[in-house]
Amino acid sequence: MGGRPRGLTNAAWLILSFAIGQGSIFLAQTWLIHRGALDLLAAFATHFSFAILALMIVDFGAPVVVARRISLAGDGEVLDVARRCYWQASAVRLGVALVLSVAAFIYAWIGGDGFSRAYIPAAVPALLISAFNAAGVFDGLGLSGISGLTGMLAYIASAIALVVTGAQSADAGVILGVALSVGYGIAVVAQLVVLWRLGCPMRLVSVSVADCGAIAREGLSVLLAILPGQLSFRFQIVVCAAVLGQAGVGLFVYGRQIAAAASQVLEFVRRAHFPGMVRALQQIGTLRAGFAAQQLATLLAIALTLGLMLVGGGCFLLLTDAFAQSGLVVALFSVGVMTGALSQTLGQAAQGLGRFRVVALAAVLAMLIGFAASAGLGALLGLAGLAMAEVVTHVVGALVIWASVFRRVDALKTLRVSA
Repeated sequence: MGGRPRGLTNAAWLILSFAIGQGSIFLAQTWLIHRGALDLLAAFATHFSFAILALMIVDFGAPVVVARRISLAGDGEVLDVARRCYWQASAVRLGVALVLSVAAFIYAWIGGDGFSRAYIPAAVPALLISAFNAAGVFDGLGLSGISGLTGMLAYIASAIALVVTGAQSADAGVILGVALSVGYGIAVVAQLVVLWRLGCPMRLVSVSVADCGAIAREGLSVLLAILPGQLSFRFQIVVCAAVLGQAGVGLFVYGRQIAAAASQVLEFVRRAHFPGMVRALQQIGTLRAGFAAQQLATLLAIALTLGLMLVGGGCFLLLTDAFAQSGLVVALFSVGVMTGALSQTLGQAAQGLGRFRVVALAAVLAMLIGFAASAGLGALLGLAGLAMAEVVTHVVGALVIWASVFRRVDALKTLRVSA
C-alpha cells in the first residue's frame, strides 16, 4: 500500500471517471432529444434519478464514516480498521437495502405506471449489490480514484441500454433496470479484486451489534447531511412537472444535470482531499484551515460557475427549441454551483471535526426551507424561481453550520492573534 496517490491525482481520476460515466448518460439523452423521444427521456431521467437517490440511502453515509476512521488509524492498524469498518458498514447497508427493496416493490405494483413496474424490479438488485461497495475503504486509504473508475461502470451500462431502447421498445424499463444492476455488480466485484491485488483483501471478519450500531449512528448523521439536498432536487422535479408538464421535466433534468455535473466534480475534489482535511483540522480546528485544505475546490467552483453561465447563456441565445431551453436551465443554476460548493466545503469541515449531527440538522433545516421556496418561487417564476430556491437552501445550511461550529472557534482564534 506504499506510495499512495496524492489528493490531486485522486481528484483527477474521479473527475475523469465521472466525465466518462455521466458523459455517456448525457450523450445518450442528447440523442433522445434529437430523436424527439421526450417521453422516454422523462421516464428514464425520473426513474434513474430516484434510483441513484435510493443507492445513496443504501450507502448510509459509509464513505465518509469509513474514510474518516481509516484516516485516523495508526499505520499498523490501517488494514485491520479497514476490514472491520467495511464489514460493519456492509451489514448496516444490507439491512437498509432490504427495507428499500420491499418499499420499491410495493410502489411499483401499487402506484407505478408501466415503465415503473418494469424498471423497478430489474433495478432492485443494484440496491442489494451496492451494500458491499468499498468506496469508503478506497477513500480512507487515499485511493479514491479507484472507486471512481469502478463506479462509472453502472452509468456506462445505463447509457448503452438507453441507446438500445431509444426506439421506444416495449421492454425499455426492464433493459434499463437490468443495466443498472449489472453495472453495479461488475463495479463491486472489481473493487474487491483491486483491494485483494493491493494486499488488502476484505476477508470476512466478525462484527458486533454494538459496532454496527456505532457505524449506523454516525452514518445516519452523514446521510441526513447529504440526503436533504438530494430530496430538494427530486422535489424540484415534482414542481417542474406540475408547472411545465412531462416534456418540461425531461428538458429540466437534461439541463440541470450539467450544473449538477459541475457540482459533482467539486465534490470529487473535496472527497480526494478529505483525509488531509481531517488531519489538518485535528491541529487547527478553524474554518480557515478547512478552506485552506480545499483551496483547489474553491478555485474550481469560481471557474465552473463563470463557465456554465457563459455557455448556458450562449446556448439560450444562439440555439433553438429544446437545446435553447436546456441552456437556460444551465445558466440559471450556475450560481448554485458556487453557493453549493462553499456550503458543502463548510459542512465537510464540520464533519472532519466529527460534528455530524450539526451538519445533518443544518441540512434538514435547509431542505425544509428549500421545499417551501421551491414550491412558492417555482410556481411564481418557473425555472428562475427553482434556481433561486436552490441558492436559498445553500445559504441557510451554511449559516447554521457556521454559527453552530465555527463562529466561536474562529472568534477565539482572532482574539489570540490580536493579542
